[in-house]
Amino acid sequence: MSHMIIKRITITPDQRVMVCMAANNIRPLNFRYDEIEELTRMLRTKGRLTLDLELLSLFFYRTWQGHNRYSRAVAYMLLTDHLDSYEAWARCREDKAYEHTLLLRMRGFLHYRPVPCRCHLEYQRCPVRRISAGLICLSWQKRCIFQSVLEAQATLVIKGWNPDNFRIVEEDSNNPKSDENLSY
Repeated sequence: MSHMIIKRITITPDQRVMVCMAANNIRPLNFRYDEIEELTRMLRTKGRLTLDLELLSLFFYRTWQGHNRYSRAVAYMLLTDHLDSYEAWARCREDKAYEHTLLLRMRGFLHYRPVPCRCHLEYQRCPVRRISAGLICLSWQKRCIFQSVLEAQATLVIKGWNPDNFRIVEEDSNNPKSDENLSY
């Protein structure tokens, strides 16, 4: 099943919704920055709340994928409420009121910033340098630093990796070497 890879979503001063996107099943990825007229019409007629709910719905059902505040809001909600996305999808198909409640809960996480606690991920006792949907890069010298435990967990959920296979290690705040490491 194909989906759109989203790099950026912008709302212009004249209330247009511009999206930088590419189809995932065409290589090389050809990103284009275009107006999405349906979303622009929704923003102008129904307002920002409806637009946010629609964008969250696109990321929740994984029609759109990418690493942005909408995908993080979905991941934060799934993690904090201990929900399985497949079970939530099945329930949403049957109960539209539940779907609306879930989307409103996700919207509460759009501007959420977790409590800062620098940490990194370890996979089989080796620090993770970079993580993507199909690849984990490991390194003993450098590691990917996250600003909070919830952000590290959300990254694993967004990328499709099982969080139980990883260990989250908090960074020592007095360690000067932690500033030399990669930031995510």
